[in-house]
Amino acid sequence: MEFESKKKTPVAEEIKDAAHSGKMEEVLVVFVTVEKDDEGAAAQVTAEAVGDIMKTMKDVGAERVMIYPYAHLSNDLARPKACLDILKTMEAALRTNNIEVMRAPFGWYKSFGIKCKGHPLSELSRDFKGKETEQKSKGEETFFILTQDGKEISVNDYKKGTPCMMEMIGKEALGKEGVPIAGEPEYLRLCKKFGIQWESMSDVGHMCLTPHGALMFDLVSDYATQIVNDVDVPMYMVKGTNMFSLDEPAVKEHADLFGDRLYTIDTGKKSFILRYAACHQQFAMMRNWNISYKQLPLGAFEVADSYRLEQSGETMLCFRTRRLNMPDLHVVCKDEDEARENFKILDARIFDEVEALGREYDMLINFSSKKAYDENRELVLELCRKHDRPALIHFYPEGINYYWTVNIEYHIIDQMNRAREIGTVQIDIGNAKRFGITYADENGEKKSPVILHTAIIGTIERYLYTLLDTAVGIEKKGVPGYLPVWINPEQVRLMPVSGVHLERTVKMARELEKKGIRVSVDDTDATVGKKVRRSKQDWCSYAAVIGDKESETGELSVYVRSENADRTMTLDELTGSVKKDMGDKPFRRFYMPMMLAQRVDL
Repeated sequence: MEFESKKKTPVAEEIKDAAHSGKMEEVLVVFVTVEKDDEGAAAQVTAEAVGDIMKTMKDVGAERVMIYPYAHLSNDLARPKACLDILKTMEAALRTNNIEVMRAPFGWYKSFGIKCKGHPLSELSRDFKGKETEQKSKGEETFFILTQDGKEISVNDYKKGTPCMMEMIGKEALGKEGVPIAGEPEYLRLCKKFGIQWESMSDVGHMCLTPHGALMFDLVSDYATQIVNDVDVPMYMVKGTNMFSLDEPAVKEHADLFGDRLYTIDTGKKSFILRYAACHQQFAMMRNWNISYKQLPLGAFEVADSYRLEQSGETMLCFRTRRLNMPDLHVVCKDEDEARENFKILDARIFDEVEALGREYDMLINFSSKKAYDENRELVLELCRKHDRPALIHFYPEGINYYWTVNIEYHIIDQMNRAREIGTVQIDIGNAKRFGITYADENGEKKSPVILHTAIIGTIERYLYTLLDTAVGIEKKGVPGYLPVWINPEQVRLMPVSGVHLERTVKMARELEKKGIRVSVDDTDATVGKKVRRSKQDWCSYAAVIGDKESETGELSVYVRSENADRTMTLDELTGSVKKDMGDKPFRRFYMPMMLAQRVDL
């Protein structure tokens, strides 16, 4: 066998002049391709290959070995660095066994000539599939109740919890199936009303939104951003891609944690994953940031389109989707003590947000180990006392090196009596090292920070789910359901009695619009009675008929949906009432025409 290097490729190794050519006789030539799957099990793959080479040398009577990189054997190549590392390791291992070895240079275009004996074993192939050693858990997962006074109670003995807590215990700790839901969940009727639906031409679990739903979605996204800017941490708003290469070790290692719940894309040359949350993009950016301890804590935020390959039978409109949008905030902290302090701040805001909707959370607190619980017990006990409620504690099985220590899932009980996770916060001690994120401490030394993960209001979809579920709960009290005014697409509906009053009605609508209020005008030929009924069917927060009397006196009889009552007010008073209801929440204009006669039937 003889070879001569001709031209470098972009991944070529640097070699000495003498290594550009080589020739060996009575040699076992090993054409080698290193594939992606070999990276995670490099040591085992290399050992198996070297052992087989030595056995084959003996079988064919070869006196020496030539290792020849040959990428053409596969289209699923490992990263160049991984390939070269394995080739060098093979070479070194053979030399250790006193075998004469020559290795052709990696990453060069080469010509070669070969003469082969007619031995039965002169041409053979091998495929070594070493498996990465899986971490095995020790023992089983554990559940118990931690009360406000610090008592730890068996889940089997706990009987006095809220409906949400008891549902969590049954589902999470005892493995009980909930009572089957009879008929279609009621919130789906509101999804249909506001144009939130599945896209039948896509994969299972992907939503589409008509104008009302799209407006609501974007307003929630705006609100999530507003909340994050209110957090007392210097904030960095970022945007990024949803696709990351599995050639990157940090990405692959992180992806392996989520297994078959990841979307993967194979282009033929490379394999990619669609991000599970905003972590990959934010961490990829942070590894290039020059961070000082003086700048910590700091936050990074993106409303990130994320992808989770949920079971098709488990998808649930607005709640469990395969494409979701995560308002993902990461807070970078110097150490675990600083992380715990900021953890408490985020926890308080998470509770504030759900209580603003008239709902309550119960906590499922996950720990990666008993050690993590012991180190953070005082933290979670402080939270239990602050919120005056116990927590369901969950230990993951011991023996697995999780990247996090504490994770709180915040659950509501919905109108179907199901515990639903909405908000979350987590302490991450591993990903900074995995992605190479560092900061300079007081002595200028590089340190790995601790990172908090949180979605304060949950995903955009789950916040919408909470709003719609809350509206269903209001209806169950025997009054009209309603949405908060800031997110209701139709904040005000004005209805002229006839065409004579249309000009005046439109003028009033324009005045409201200029003051940052979404207002529609029912300029159709329908009767006043039908217009009024339609405004109620459309869930308009405020609705008023404009006729002779209203034009003359300037006083409007306004139906207020949240009160299920009529109130007399001027246009300025109507403006003030809407603005008061909206508070400091975000505003967007209509995503469809103001005039009903111009709207298509969706």
